[in-house]
Amino acid sequence: MKKTYIIAGLSACLALMTSCQNFLDEDPKGRLTADTFFSTQEELDMGTYALYRQVMNSQNNTNPLIIAWQGDDITTHPGSNKQAYADVDAFHPTDGNKGAAAVWNSGYKVIKAANYLINNAEKTPTTQEEVNIAIGQAKFWRAVSYFKLVRVFGPVPMNLSGEVDYSRPLASVEEIYNQIVADLKDCVEILPTSYAKAPRKMNGANIYITKQAAQSVLAAVYMGMAGWPLNKTEYYKEAAASAKAVIDGVKAGKYEYMLEPSYNMVYAPSHNYTNETIVGINYNGSYVWDEDSEMAVSDLFESLGGWGDGWSEYKFWKDFPAGARKDATISPKIVKNNGRNGETELIDWWEVEEKHPMYCNLLTGTGFTDYDYTKPAGGKSTNSHRHRLVRYAEVLLWYAESQARSEGTPNALAYDCINQVRHRAGLENLPTGMSGNEFAEACVKEHGWEIAGYWPALVCRRQDLFRLNRLESLFNYRKKNAPIEITTGVMEKENVLIPDNVTWNGDKSIYLPYPADDASLNSNIRR
Repeated sequence: MKKTYIIAGLSACLALMTSCQNFLDEDPKGRLTADTFFSTQEELDMGTYALYRQVMNSQNNTNPLIIAWQGDDITTHPGSNKQAYADVDAFHPTDGNKGAAAVWNSGYKVIKAANYLINNAEKTPTTQEEVNIAIGQAKFWRAVSYFKLVRVFGPVPMNLSGEVDYSRPLASVEEIYNQIVADLKDCVEILPTSYAKAPRKMNGANIYITKQAAQSVLAAVYMGMAGWPLNKTEYYKEAAASAKAVIDGVKAGKYEYMLEPSYNMVYAPSHNYTNETIVGINYNGSYVWDEDSEMAVSDLFESLGGWGDGWSEYKFWKDFPAGARKDATISPKIVKNNGRNGETELIDWWEVEEKHPMYCNLLTGTGFTDYDYTKPAGGKSTNSHRHRLVRYAEVLLWYAESQARSEGTPNALAYDCINQVRHRAGLENLPTGMSGNEFAEACVKEHGWEIAGYWPALVCRRQDLFRLNRLESLFNYRKKNAPIEITTGVMEKENVLIPDNVTWNGDKSIYLPYPADDASLNSNIRR
């Protein structure tokens, strides 16, 4: 979202901003009311801009995305200032973990802003189409926020009114999913398929949420319901149908989505508004701390002048099929010292202090240009990288997996969908005659490689492992921490260790702990 639109919305909608640290610790006094607001189309737009400001804040740094470090693709520095991430990586975060608090607070701030729009937009004297657009944006991001919260914490308080209630009970996982589905179905019914002008459409891409974006996320939600912890496998059929509706719309020319011809374009600054992105979050790159994406050097190792928040795990790197996709995801070589003293020599990652594969899908060249591993990475800490929460490649894979799981045998369209993604990655077609389970497992692997190390993704690698109830297996593997041969004669173990006294403890090992500050305000917030 461009700065001008965001600031305009903020000026008029200041009361929508949560001024304190905790979601539950809010004072509604002084809040703008429907009697003093929503009296013009401009004010309705401002309410929507204020919502998007909270959406931006829900991802503008790595803290609210910390759950991705629980996956098998991402690890981090065992010390430095990365302790919160290392604790999640090692399955033993505390209720004081800054990432857990950030997920909770940012999620509920989006929900608060969304509720305000949903409950008041109808009072605006404007067209029903405009009201629907505003409510559709709000219901979509409320659904996405609850989808994030329910997979990170499990049961959480469900607030649809916006009123403060310190005795609000935890809603069950199923209740939360039912509300998510209801919101997304409403979006499919009331939202248009395209917009005409900024800020709703910019650089050829729909920025506001459309019908087809809601259909795409609905497919991901149904897959979540089909897997752990609900295990309602009948929802794979619903997921396949929702994904197929998007694919059919693309084939008919109704929807704008496409696959970039080369994977190195997927996250490239030169393709920041690619129509492979289905759901994106815009940042303006003006070096205003809370309006930029603060991930520009999150991939770059600390020893090279970056922040080094996320590193690739050894086994994931080794299992990742060689080719253009891997080279665009994990830097094939690294410029020694990132060229800070004029160096041009290219070295292997095991020659760098961190001795880990270095992700590069968030890296850029100097001046927000495309990253080229033969040259130094850009050193600016923030930029206007458009976060790609959902991409069309994922919808193709979600259809393929869900169809195979729901019908028992992959059909021709399912094969075509996964093979489109594999072709771009430089891989051969899957063999015909695969069983439904074999094919579905191939889709899971493919999705993991598509979004490897990209923590802004709505369905990151951890979320696939969560849905398939495989986090305990990962815990056991990581606890053993067997050495892996990196190259001839070089063996390495992961640096982030699961302590000897940490044992698997079911839900308490899977979910992040509820933030201590919020649990102290509501006695119902207990695991």
